[in-house]
Amino acid sequence: MIEVLVVLVMVGLISGVLFQALERAYRLQSRFGTELFKVQQGQMAADWYRQAVQGLYPDQPDGQNLFYGDASGFSGLSSNPLGADYGIPTPITWKIKSHQQDGSTELTYIEDQRETPILIWRGNQARFIYLDDMLVQHDSWPPPLGLFPQLPKQIQLEASDAGEPLIIVASPKGPTAPLLRPQDIFGAQPASPSATPGQRSQDPTGFIP
Repeated sequence: MIEVLVVLVMVGLISGVLFQALERAYRLQSRFGTELFKVQQGQMAADWYRQAVQGLYPDQPDGQNLFYGDASGFSGLSSNPLGADYGIPTPITWKIKSHQQDGSTELTYIEDQRETPILIWRGNQARFIYLDDMLVQHDSWPPPLGLFPQLPKQIQLEASDAGEPLIIVASPKGPTAPLLRPQDIFGAQPASPSATPGQRSQDPTGFIP
C-alpha cells in the first residue's frame, strides 16, 4: 500500500512539472508566432513600397501627375501599381498618417481614390527623405533651388517603431525625366486631320503652331 502511494505521489509530481513545461512552451510558441507574423507583415509591406517606387515614371511637363513629395508623402505615376495592371503608368500616392489617440503611425497607399493601410507601427516619428544623384538628402522634391530631374534618385522612409529604427529604401528604376515629344522639340503641335491642304502646305515641317 505504501509503495502504491509513493508511486502515485511521484506520478503527480512529474505530471505537474510536465504541465508547467507544456504551458510555458505553448506561451512561447504563441509569442513567437505573433512576432513572426509581424516580421512577415513588415517585410511584405516593404516589398510593396519598393515595388511601387521602382515603377515611378515621370509625367510630361504639362501633365497632371508630375511627381511631388514632402516629408509626409509623395505622389506621381508608377508603372508598378499595387492595384492596377503592371506596365501602365498609374497615379499613386503614399502618405504617412499619425494617430495621436493611440500614438501609432500608418503608412497608407492611395490608388484610384482608394486608401489602403499598408503598415502600422508604434510611434509618431516618421518622414520621407529624397536623395539626388549625389545622394544629398532633401526634405521635399523637387528641391526649391537648382535644376533637378522630375524623379529623385532614391526615396527613404524613416520611422521609429517603439524606439527601434525603421528604414525602408527604394529607388526608381526607369527614366527620371520624361521622353521628349515632337512638340517639345519643335514647339508646335502635329497637324490635325481636320487641317486643310492649304494649311499643311504653309508649314513645310508638317506641324501647325
